[in-house]
Amino acid sequence: MSTKKELLFSATKRTSQWIFSQEIPSDVTVNAAGISFTLHKFPLVSKSGYIRKLVSESNDADVSTIEIPDIPGGGEAFEFAAKFCYGINFEISTRNIALLRCAAEYLEMTEDYAVANLVGRTEDYFSEVGIESLHSAVTILHSSENLIPISEKVKLVSRCIDTIAYIACKDNQFSTSG
Repeated sequence: MSTKKELLFSATKRTSQWIFSQEIPSDVTVNAAGISFTLHKFPLVSKSGYIRKLVSESNDADVSTIEIPDIPGGGEAFEFAAKFCYGINFEISTRNIALLRCAAEYLEMTEDYAVANLVGRTEDYFSEVGIESLHSAVTILHSSENLIPISEKVKLVSRCIDTIAYIACKDNQFSTSG
């Protein structure tokens, strides 16, 4: 089985598990970067301005398919965003914060649509944990490479570089002998 097929099978299996845990049948299929997710409109439109606009601007009164082919981070990023919309807990880490922050920006998951939405949550994590150490800042910067230009738009790249430069200068001040 190819990697893309494995990803598709895995994503479909996970989303099916989410759906079976719900009492309401799914009413929308989201195709995100080639991976299909069978979900419910309400959790998605309640947190994502982007999806809300796609649904409200559609000529089809009963939208059953939403196409998001160019979401930063692909299907993996959308899966995290969908889990967030459903209230499913997952770990935010320095390895996935760039992916989450960029997907949240793209999907317009801001406070305008829900309190404590994904943009705010990722910004809080980034500020409190992501740029507190050299290792974290370098990890996030490296993860941001594949997410340009949106990672630059949300200033992940510049904030990581600023942190790395600050820590390097600070460490250098204490390590030089006078």
